[in-house]
Formats: sequence, C-alpha cells, structure tokens
Amino acid sequence: MKYVKVDSLSKKEAKFMKLIRKELSVMGLRSVEDKAGSHIGGNSGNLYAFIKGSVKGVPRILLNAHVDTVMPGENIKPRIRKGKIFSDGTTILGADNKAGVAVIMEVIKTLNERKIKHGDLDILFTVAEEIGLTGSKFINRKFLKADFGYVLDGGDVHKLINKAPSQDSIEVKITGRAAHAGVHPEKGINAIKVASLAISRMKLGRIDRETTANIGRIHGGVATNIVPETVVIKGEARSHKISKLKRQVGHMKNEFKKACSKYGARSVFQVIPSYRAFEIPVDHAAMLLAKRAAQDTGIKPQILATGGGSDANIFSSFGLPCLIIGVGADNVHTKKENIAANDMEKGAQLVLNIIKESVNCSKKR
Repeated sequence: MKYVKVDSLSKKEAKFMKLIRKELSVMGLRSVEDKAGSHIGGNSGNLYAFIKGSVKGVPRILLNAHVDTVMPGENIKPRIRKGKIFSDGTTILGADNKAGVAVIMEVIKTLNERKIKHGDLDILFTVAEEIGLTGSKFINRKFLKADFGYVLDGGDVHKLINKAPSQDSIEVKITGRAAHAGVHPEKGINAIKVASLAISRMKLGRIDRETTANIGRIHGGVATNIVPETVVIKGEARSHKISKLKRQVGHMKNEFKKACSKYGARSVFQVIPSYRAFEIPVDHAAMLLAKRAAQDTGIKPQILATGGGSDANIFSSFGLPCLIIGVGADNVHTKKENIAANDMEKGAQLVLNIIKESVNCSKKR
C-alpha cells in the first residue's frame, strides 16, 4: 500500500526507484541503475541488486518486476475491503506491478530474517514495461548472469506462464485529397473513408488460438467542412508462431493497399517489431523448481500460455529464460483493479520456496 501511493507512471519512475534504493540499502544491499532512462526519454533507468549466496553449486536466479504503472495512476489511494486491496475508484491500483515489487522486497527481507540458505540472486526492477517493454530493451546485459529467472508479472498465483507471443506494431498513413466538404466534395478523396473500408474488411480480434490482431488508434482530419486528406492508423498483431504473425501483418497491409487502390489514395505502411515469442520447456529447471515450489506452497500449478508480452520476452531473447508467475493482481489496467492479501502472501511464499527448492535439488544431485 505504501508503494502504490508513490506515483511511477511510465518514464516517470525516479521517485519510486529512490524509495526502493533506500530500502535495499537499509537491508545492506548495493543497487546499480543503468542508463535506460536516457535512451527512452525517462527519468529513471532499470535498477539492479545482487545478493551473494550462502550455498555454492546452486543455480543463479533472477527475480524481476517492473515498477511503472498505466494511467490513471497518479495520486492512488488504496483501500482494504474484505481482505482485498482496491483503489478509491478514481484510479487504477497499481498492483500491476507494485505487488511484484512488494513480494520481491518481502522475500529478500525474509531470507535475511530467517537466515535461509540460498544461491546467488539477481534482483532487477525494470522501467517503462507498460509502453512496449521499452525499459528492458536497454538493460545492461553484463549484469544478467543468472541461469534463469522469474518475472513476477502474472495474475493468478497458481498459473505458471511458460509461453508468450511475438508482437509487431503497425502504423499506416493514408493520403487522399482535401476538398471543401460542402462545395466540391466530389473533388476530394476522404482518407478516413478509405481507412474505414480497409478496417471493415480486416480480420481482427481472435484470429486463431495462437494469433490476435487489433486496430487501436485512428487520427485524422482537421475540420468537418474539409474532406480529410490524411489519416494515421496504429495497430498490432501477435502470434506464438512467426509465420502466422507475418501472414496476419501481410493481410492487414493488403487490405489498406486494396482500399487505397479503389479510391485513388496512397498509403505508407510501417511494421515495428516489438518483441519476439518465447517458450520454456516443461522439463526446464525453472519450470521444475516452480512446480515443486507450488506444491510446497499448497498450490496446484497450471502451466499456461499467455497472449500478452512482458519483460520475460526480452530476457529470453537475450538468452536468459524466464517464467512468468503471478502474485494475485486482478482486473489490471482498470479502476476495478484489486489484489487479495492472501494471494500476495502465497505469491511471496511461492518465490521463497523456489529459492529453497533450488538448494534442496542441488543437494540431491
């Protein structure tokens, strides 16, 4: 609740990072901030802390959570109702992903308080995740020494997310011809009408079980009495298979091209790769540890794919496989966002048990 009261919108995370650095320092940990902020136009970089293990021969584990939140995420006032934490209804809560941050910080404190044996741990708090995983794209890779990791950015505690899709963003500019809408409308080419035709013929939403597509933003026109000359459309496509992603993006491009051809307009179609898919095998060490830890926590684990992207996509592209685990956040990105205190506790226990199991499994070998 203390964390969500500190504003940390994407690219404006400095105040919250200062609080985290102070708390890490109180626990005897030195933290390092990278230069991601300067690359993305933000006021803070990603924050790293390193915990020396008390046991050798144990996998080095990364724990990650992003610190930025979406709008409306300023002046959040958390409230507790029947064991759940909500905002006051005028903002999001920010459990996505301050809950992940809180769990990591609680685990670090518990390791010290209970003198629990563990291997080396890398802690990474990332910025600007909510605006396209932007902060993690500029992490200092020399700091990523872990064998594998866990991204605490899921929902239900019992869900282990081992698969996420690739995403391409698209931006299309359609150029028609301006004209007076009341005097000479026949001399104009309405760019918005062209865009509307293309979008109406486009496959959008759920394409198949592995692929989705969306048109999210349209901007164009200057006045109601002028036939709009230009319109800019922004959208995206996602798929767990790159061949399907390319096919969907090609389809979207083709519909814009055909609509422009029909009305004599022109289009410029740009594709911006956002991130690439990953999949953690069910027999991977990260998965096996998580399943054992879930059972130790009294959780029946469910292995699932997700349709969303996270910093795990970026880490995996760098050769650091990461599983996504949840700590209970619900209805994220809405004013109804909430989290149950019991789920946060289970999430923290799950992470703690993963660390314990990494030692136990190493001993058995």
